[in-house]
Amino acid sequence: MKNLIHTDHGLDILIPNWQVPEHVQAFVSTRLGGVSKIPYDSLNIGKHVGDHSDHVEKNRELLQQMLPSKPLWLNQVHGTQIWSDPQSSLEADGAVTKLANQVLTIMTADCMPILFCDEQGDILGVCHAGWRGLAQGVIQKTLDEMLFKKRPNDAKKYLSKILVYLGPTIGPRHFEVGEDVFDAFSTILPMQLMETYFVPTHQAGKYLANLFAIARFQLSRKGIEGIYSDQICCFEHADLFYSHRRDTKSGRFASFLWKTL
Repeated sequence: MKNLIHTDHGLDILIPNWQVPEHVQAFVSTRLGGVSKIPYDSLNIGKHVGDHSDHVEKNRELLQQMLPSKPLWLNQVHGTQIWSDPQSSLEADGAVTKLANQVLTIMTADCMPILFCDEQGDILGVCHAGWRGLAQGVIQKTLDEMLFKKRPNDAKKYLSKILVYLGPTIGPRHFEVGEDVFDAFSTILPMQLMETYFVPTHQAGKYLANLFAIARFQLSRKGIEGIYSDQICCFEHADLFYSHRRDTKSGRFASFLWKTL
């Protein structure tokens, strides 16, 4: 993995492969370099998964050494609420900011972390896009909040210049879903795409779903052209990333995004 680096802090991190302004910074943590014990070994940053709280705090402290400020730790609930200012509720599945050194953060272990940056690196956004979030419109909600903060003269042109990175996610070879998930998308995706994005398995009523493709379609439909992804399946990389679907009892890794000016 070319963009995986070992830092001076002893942590292995993934640098997103996307073309953004130099003052915009981002990285994705892996499971390597922390203090958590099996099965959370070792850099788990999720407090809600059963890991020892002292270990989680130590892991978060290790990551904070690489950041300009304390990360914004959201209470993610598989919804579409977007945090946008200190008065906003932290019970949210996305965040948008225009402030320098405000570190936006998304925790995942199968769901898709999506990073957003406008052309000038002025407005940044992140969202937690599992199947529920994608079906309910979390991408649209994030873009709406970016538009609200920017208030561009030409919204369509502004959206077309937004840059997006799709982070490590459970891939289409492993994300088996049932009729409930298929039905949730059947009313919002064209039928010809449903046949491509949901591949039937040998078991009746079961499909292999492609979250990467669904997210790309939803972004493209909004006119966004700069969509980047390393197409990393966290399920297949047990040495680097947590996967709840793979391990059941699992830690969480995080995606961080901020700007320096």
